[in-house]
Amino acid sequence: MQVRDSLEPYFFLSYARRRGPRVLIKRFYGDLCAELRDLRARTSEPFGRPYLDVLSLQVGQDWNAGLSDAVGHCRTMVALYTPDYFLSDFCGREWKAFEDRQRTLREVTGADARALIPVLWEPVPAVPFGADHLQYENSDFGEDYARSGLRRLLVMDPGGEYRRIVKLLAQQVLIAAEHFRIPIANGLDLKAPEAAGPFPSASDLAAPGSHAVLLVAARTTATAHPHSADPRCPCHGDSPADWNPFHAEHEEPLAAHARHLLEQSGLTVRTETVSDLLGQHLERARAQGQVAILLVEAWAAADEAYRNALRAYDRENHPGSVAIVPCGADGTGESSQSKAYWETVRGAFPLNWASGAGEPLPLVQLGVLSDDFDSLLHAAVAKAGNHLFSFLGEEAVHRTTPPRPCPS
Repeated sequence: MQVRDSLEPYFFLSYARRRGPRVLIKRFYGDLCAELRDLRARTSEPFGRPYLDVLSLQVGQDWNAGLSDAVGHCRTMVALYTPDYFLSDFCGREWKAFEDRQRTLREVTGADARALIPVLWEPVPAVPFGADHLQYENSDFGEDYARSGLRRLLVMDPGGEYRRIVKLLAQQVLIAAEHFRIPIANGLDLKAPEAAGPFPSASDLAAPGSHAVLLVAARTTATAHPHSADPRCPCHGDSPADWNPFHAEHEEPLAAHARHLLEQSGLTVRTETVSDLLGQHLERARAQGQVAILLVEAWAAADEAYRNALRAYDRENHPGSVAIVPCGADGTGESSQSKAYWETVRGAFPLNWASGAGEPLPLVQLGVLSDDFDSLLHAAVAKAGNHLFSFLGEEAVHRTTPPRPCPS
C-alpha cells in the first residue's frame, strides 16, 4: 500500500501555464492541500502528495515523463477552467488522459467516480465540444463564484467565501479519492499524437497580433429612429454592423471599411456586436492572441443595450484592445450637438476620459474624424498588438494571509 500511494498523487492540479507569476495558483494548491490534510487527520492511510508541476518536478527531470506519470496515476484531477485552459493543447491532453481513465472505470464497474473536478478559476465564454459534457456549474458555490470565478474571490475575499468554497472542493476530492480508485494508465505519454485532447493544438492558434476582432456598439435604424416617418438613414441600417458615421466620405459601413483596411495589412478579421458578454469576449480574444478594436457610436453608448458593458470596459484594463469613438461633423465646434457628443462619451468612459488626456494613444480614442480614422486604426492595432506581446499573464497580488503548508 505504501508503494502504491507513493505513485498516486492525491490530486493533480491541471491549469494553463501562463508566463509570469503563479502565486495565486500556488496559494490555491496550498490551501486545498491543507484542507485535505485536516479532513484526513483521523485516518491512518498514507497520503499521496498532490501534484503541482512547479513544485513537484525536480531540476533535471524529464518534464513530459513526470507529468505523464502523474496524470496516469493520480487519484483525482482538479482542472482550473480559464479561457486559456481551453486554448491549451497540453491541458487538453491532461484532461483527455484522465477522462479516459474515468471512462474505463465506468465501462468495467458502472461507477461514476466524478474524480475530474472542474473549478471555475476565471469566467469562460464556452467549454469546447468534447469537454462540454462535464458539469462545472455548482449552485453550492454561490453567485459570486459563478460570475467572477474562484481566482477573484481569492484576491477579494481570501478568508471568507473563497475559504468556504475550498473546503467544499476538498470534500469533493476526498470522496472521489477515497471511495473510487481510477484504473492506472502505465506508460502514458502526453506528447504522443494519439494523446491529443479536445482543445486546439498549438499549431491551430494564431501568433499574437495576426488576428483581430472588431466589436461594434451602434444603433440600428429601428433603435435610432423609432418614431421617424422615414426610417431610412444614411448612418444606420438593419444591424449595428451597418453603422456608417462617415457616410459622406465612405459608402461602406465603418466596420466593413475597418475590416478591409486591416485585411490589407495581412490580418485575419472577424466582426461581432458588443453585448453583456463583452468582457468574456475580450478575454477570449486575448487568450487567442487576437487584437480587439471596439467601434463605438457615442449616442449608442448611453443605450441600455451597451451602457453596462462599456462602463465595465472603462473600468478594466484589457490588454490588446482599443476603443474608437468616431465623431461626425456635427460633433465638432461649439454647437449643442458637439457638447452633447462629449457629454455622452464622457459618461460612457469616465475613467479613460480622465486618465487618457496625457497619453499619445490612450485606451479609448474619442472624437475621431473621418480624415484621421484610417491612420488611427493602424496605430491603435499596432499598440494593441504590442500589449499582447508584453502581457505577462497573472499579476502579482499581495497576499493578505500566508498560504498554509501542503501535506507531505
